[in-house]
Amino acid sequence: MLEKFYITCERENHWTLTDSARADDKIIFLRDEYKKFWNKILRGENFALSRCADGERGIMLGQKLKGIDGWEISGETALGAALKESLKIDAPNFYYGISCPCCDSAAYYWYLREIKSSNITFSNIWVNGNFKAFQNNFQKLERDAVLITNWRGKDKKFGRLNVKHHYFVSDDCVKFWEEDGENLIRQIISETGHEKNLLYVVSAGPLSCVIIAALFKNNPDNCYVDFGSATDLMTHGKINRYYALEGSITSDKNCWMFDRKKISVDVDVVLTCYKRPQVLSQQLAAIKNQTLKPRRIFLYQDGIDDYYKIELNDKILSEFDACKISAKNFGVWKRFEFAEEICKSPYVCIFDDDTIPGERWLENCHVNMMQNRGVFVTNGILIRNFENYREKRIWAGWKLPNAETCAVDFGGHSWFFEREYLKSMLSKSWSKKYKLVGEDMTLSFAAAELGFGTYVPRHPLKILSLWGSLPEFAWKYGMNDVAVFRNPANTDAMQAVFRELRSNGWKCLLEKNPDYLEEIWSILSTKILSPEKESLKMIRDALDELLPAFGRKPPIFLGEGKYSMLVQKLFNLRAEEYHVLENENEEIETEKLFETLWQGAIHIFFTDVYKELKPFLEQWGLKEGVDFTDGRQILSAYAFDFD
Repeated sequence: MLEKFYITCERENHWTLTDSARADDKIIFLRDEYKKFWNKILRGENFALSRCADGERGIMLGQKLKGIDGWEISGETALGAALKESLKIDAPNFYYGISCPCCDSAAYYWYLREIKSSNITFSNIWVNGNFKAFQNNFQKLERDAVLITNWRGKDKKFGRLNVKHHYFVSDDCVKFWEEDGENLIRQIISETGHEKNLLYVVSAGPLSCVIIAALFKNNPDNCYVDFGSATDLMTHGKINRYYALEGSITSDKNCWMFDRKKISVDVDVVLTCYKRPQVLSQQLAAIKNQTLKPRRIFLYQDGIDDYYKIELNDKILSEFDACKISAKNFGVWKRFEFAEEICKSPYVCIFDDDTIPGERWLENCHVNMMQNRGVFVTNGILIRNFENYREKRIWAGWKLPNAETCAVDFGGHSWFFEREYLKSMLSKSWSKKYKLVGEDMTLSFAAAELGFGTYVPRHPLKILSLWGSLPEFAWKYGMNDVAVFRNPANTDAMQAVFRELRSNGWKCLLEKNPDYLEEIWSILSTKILSPEKESLKMIRDALDELLPAFGRKPPIFLGEGKYSMLVQKLFNLRAEEYHVLENENEEIETEKLFETLWQGAIHIFFTDVYKELKPFLEQWGLKEGVDFTDGRQILSAYAFDFD
C-alpha cells in the first residue's frame, strides 16, 4: 500500500535508501555527482566547489571540537563567523558540498536551511565509493594549478599538475585564521588573482571554505575546488581515513541526498496556546531545536470562555515571528484559518498544545513527504467500524509505535502538510458547525480529495528523536482534564463529524482495501497489556505494594528477604539480573538502568515474561481483545527512555 516508501532510519541520525532502483528523480547519488564534477574539471569549466560537513558546522555553532590535525575549539570563533559568511554566495557556478542524510541528517538539514543556493552536492564527493576513481583520475590530470594545502605538502608532487604557486596553512586552522588568514588571501589575490582558467587545488581543512569564497568573489573565472582529505596521500604521504581501507563500511558507499533544485525545505510552524500555557516554553524550545529548522514560527492563542483568562508575557511572545491572540474562544479550527492567512512556505506544521516533538520530527515528516505527498501525523487512527469510528480503531504513532511509515484514515497532535490543503479543508460547510472537533478528519478528507493520503511516519522504539510527540510528555499533558476528549459531548460531536464526512463520500482505507489490516498489524509493536483498563487495577495495586519506592530516585527495596523473593517469583528473575544491589544496611538499591523501579518492572513484566504470565492473567478473568490491546502503549506511557 506504500510502495513509494524506500527510505528508512535504522540508527540515530542516518537515513538508509533501501532500494536505489526505486529512487525517483528527486534523489541524486554520490557516484553520479562525482562524474558530473570531474567532467567539469576535464572540460576546463570555471566553477567553485566549497565543501562543509560536520566539523565546519560544529565550528559555526561554537561546539567543543578537536580536529584531526590537533586544533581545538570551544565557543564562538572568528573562523566560525567567517565560515557562516561563506555560505551566503548564490551564483550559478558556485556549488556547496554538504553532509548527506545517509551519513549525517542533522547536518544535512541544517545546511539546507542555512544555504540559499540550490547548487548543492556531496561534501564527501571525492571519497567513500569514489575514492579509488579519484586517486586514479587525479594522478592523470594535467592542468596549470595553484595549490593551497597544509604545510606538510611543501615540495611534494601532486600528480601531473603544473603547479604555478603553492600556498600553505598551519595545523591549527582556528589560530591561523585569526593571525594569518586574511593576509594569506590578500597574498593569493595579489599574486594570482588576475589570472584566468587556473585550477585551484584547495586542501586546507575548514579554512578551505572561506578561502574559496574569497577567491571566487575576487575572480570567478577560475576553477576553485576543495579536494580535502582526498589529497592527503600527496600532502601527508598517508591517509588516516576509513574510506581508504578496503572493505570498510564507507569504502564502497554510494551516498544519496535529495536534489535541492527539485525540493523545498521551507516549513512554517504554528503552535497553539489554550489552557496549557505552562507547556508553551518547552514546546517552543523543542521546535527551535529541530534538525529541520522552521522558516518561521507562529502562535495562535485561543480565548477562554470562563471565569479566568491567560495572558502571555511579552518575553515569550517576542520569540515568535507573529502571534494572534483571540479574546474569545473560537475552537480548534481557528488555528488552521490562521495558518492559511499567515503561512507562506510550501509546508505547514501545526501542533496541539500538549505535544512535545523529538528533535527530528520535522525532518522525519519532510523525508516522507519527499516520497509520498500527504498529511503526516504523530498519532494516527485506522478505522475498522465504518459506522462508529471509535469502535475497534487501531492507533499508530506515539501511542502505538510503528516500525515503518503507515497509512491511516486521519490523525492528530501534529500535522505536517502542504499549505494548499488548507483552502480545501476550510471550505467545508461543517467547519463552521463543529467548533471543538473535526479538524483532524476534515484535513485528511481534503487531502484525499486532492489525491493524497494521511500517514504516520516511522516511530522507532529506539529512536525517540524521530517521534512527533515524546511519550513522557504526551501522557503527562494530553491526559489531563482540559483535553477535548474528556468531555462526552465532544466525543459525540466527533462521531457526528465522521457521519458528515461519510455522507460527503469519504471512504475508509479498510473499505477500499480490507487486506491492509494484515499489513498494518505487521508493522505495529507486539501485544502487551494496556495500562488504561480498570480491570487491571489489581495488577497495578499489587505492583505498587511490591514497589514502595515508586516515583523516587533511586528506588529502593527495603529488606532483601521480604522483597527479592517476590521479584524473583513475579518476574522469574534473579535480583542481579534486575540490576539490584545490596548495600551495607541490607537494603537493595536499583542502579540507573531504569528511571524508576516501576518503569523497569513494567518493561520486564510486559516484554520478557508476558507469554508465561498470560495464562494466569486469563485466570483472573482478563480477556484478550477486551482487556488486552495490540501495541506497546505501556512502554510509551511508562518506559519511554529504557530503549
